[in-house]
Amino acid sequence: MKLVIYLLVIAFCLTVFGCSNCDGENPTVKLVNNGSGKADIQIKTSGGNTENINNVLVGTVSSKRSFDEGNIEFTINIQGVNEPIVYNLKVSSCRDYIVTINADNSVEGSSSERD
Repeated sequence: MKLVIYLLVIAFCLTVFGCSNCDGENPTVKLVNNGSGKADIQIKTSGGNTENINNVLVGTVSSKRSFDEGNIEFTINIQGVNEPIVYNLKVSSCRDYIVTINADNSVEGSSSERD
């Protein structure tokens, strides 16, 4: 009986405090547009590649994109705003990032560790 209780305690501890399933996987980024207009985003990755996400409507979220670890530069053009917004984000493996265009067209990022 003690062995069964011991095994249950170990199983519970592993469930609660278990290791992350992520093993050096690339970070992901998704964009949330809560700004004043439709957004077109150019993304320059740490490897020097460029990707575009166009027509992100107000109140919508883009699909997740995966990038290599490092610095990412977002150049965001918002409909009705004269100057593009440049936002830099350093991303690390095993993390999921959200870049949000706020109602005042400011930009902020947040992240969470991937399970």
